Amino acid sequence: MTNSMQSLNGRLTVAVASGKGGTGKTLVATNLAVAAARSGTPAALVDCDADAPNDALFLAPASPQVREVMVPLPVVDEDACTLCGACRTACSYGAIRILGGKVMVFPELCHNCGACVRACRSGALSEVPVRVGEVEWGSVAADIAAPGGVDVVTGRLDIGEVKTPTVVRAARKQAEVLHKTLTILDSPPGVACAAVASIRDADVLVLVTEPTPFGLHDLELTVELGREMGIPIGVVINRDTGVPSEVEAYCDRSGIPILSRILFDRRVAEIYASGGLVIDGHPDGDEWFTGLWRAVCALAEEDV
Repeated sequence: MTNSMQSLNGRLTVAVASGKGGTGKTLVATNLAVAAARSGTPAALVDCDADAPNDALFLAPASPQVREVMVPLPVVDEDACTLCGACRTACSYGAIRILGGKVMVFPELCHNCGACVRACRSGALSEVPVRVGEVEWGSVAADIAAPGGVDVVTGRLDIGEVKTPTVVRAARKQAEVLHKTLTILDSPPGVACAAVASIRDADVLVLVTEPTPFGLHDLELTVELGREMGIPIGVVINRDTGVPSEVEAYCDRSGIPILSRILFDRRVAEIYASGGLVIDGHPDGDEWFTGLWRAVCALAEEDV
């Protein structure tokens, strides 16, 4: 364990989030994982943006393993069904309806809790496993992330499916099996269910924003979410121009530390667009992300 991690007394989970897409969240998450690993902290980077994951494009894991994410979906035996309605009453989500003299299951609304099956008195309901996505994981090459190493875990939702939180939870569970000192959760943008599933139980929440009115609006939303969940919050300002902004004023008023500033520089965009790591490709990259890693550890220590 590195000096930065010694006083944390155990494992650390850091969620990297943003109120909207395009703020640089994945840029921060991938480079932070490498900075932590190079300082000697074994890290797992979990891509929780299961609708459009791309962490593995920047940190390509070697020989990745894959497993399916399955959910139990209720099915109806019409011959055994008495149309008593107990299953419909038991379902809190409206996924079971009686229409035209038949029990209908709406998979998009089903939360796979099994309440309807348990409530069925005639044994007409059972569950079958249905695939909704997959989880992929593997280790990044040692020359990129030594000495601590990085494993990349990717949650990937199948096309047409809607159960993003289920895939997110499966990806996080896989990361737990890896038993890394540090887990970084690259969360989907926004404050909807998938973001909540990604952020829940994190030790530190790093919010990536930009110094614009849009950035401020979405930052306020994610700060509210983080505070409702009781997670210590720090901010990274991406595309920083060096000019004082309302984002900085808001952070100052709200008592939220600014952990790092990433320069508004075309070279950053070029490195990112080519699938490179800013920590290596930009002359200030190492300072930005090594400093961010230290700041994250300090924020976590404050909450211990």
